[in-house]
Amino acid sequence: MINVDVINECTNKKLSFPEVIQHLSQIGIERYYTDLIKMEKTYYSHNGESYVEHISIDNLPTLANNFDEVTVIESIHASQKGQIDYHTFIRNIIAAGTVCYTVYIDGKQVVYVGRKGESHTENFHFT
Repeated sequence: MINVDVINECTNKKLSFPEVIQHLSQIGIERYYTDLIKMEKTYYSHNGESYVEHISIDNLPTLANNFDEVTVIESIHASQKGQIDYHTFIRNIIAAGTVCYTVYIDGKQVVYVGRKGESHTENFHFT
């Protein structure tokens, strides 16, 4: 059974991305999918279970028609450097045309996707 308390802790505390990945990995989460249209995250465990959580962020921008990969990359780097918080990051990538992203914990990568299937893959090397 998925440990929802740990997922809620990752959501409600201001943890860094590496801390989130470490906590989720410890409870057997292999990946999570973030739907920026529905504003939901779906967590998938190694044993096939899943858990859906609503994302609550105020003042969301209009989703851009075109995927602006440069802005997505700039937002990723600003977030990694602690220059912007998670809510600002989400607003930025929505404004840049991102409809969803998937974090592959075991694969150590995040794939950001636009409306027409455009994508950017960002690798991470901690944990």
